[in-house]
Amino acid sequence: MKENILIIIFFLISFSACKKQVDKDSPEFIGYWLSGSSSYGGYIFINIDKFSNTTFRIYDHENENEWDTRGKARANDKKLTIGGLTYFKIIEYPQRIDTNVEKINIYNFYDNSWSWKLATWKMVLDGLHGSINSNKNVGKRTYYMADY
Repeated sequence: MKENILIIIFFLISFSACKKQVDKDSPEFIGYWLSGSSSYGGYIFINIDKFSNTTFRIYDHENENEWDTRGKARANDKKLTIGGLTYFKIIEYPQRIDTNVEKINIYNFYDNSWSWKLATWKMVLDGLHGSINSNKNVGKRTYYMADY
């Protein structure tokens, strides 16, 4: 019985060590990431604050539907996880954009200023895997962020 408990404890410790909150080891994920207009006729965003609290939201403008999931953001080399179950496969880590070469304007939904901003960061994620709403898999998408 003791051996089983030790094995379970070891497994839990090793599992939790694989993914660390983004505020500690991957601060480049922190910010408001927008995927612009979507096939849903609305927008998709990921907002990660300085404490790793995260909201992922899909807004369907046509049907005025909104769906979101919340939780702590954790990342390793392959996945960005929200709340432990829902995750994205990381295709490209967050990186600065050379705005002389790539000029992407994103609509600023974040602070209700209703303005366009020049994106200065981008990342590419695949999925919304592990979601209980499997129809919400948004596929491979590029997310952009502006320095606010």
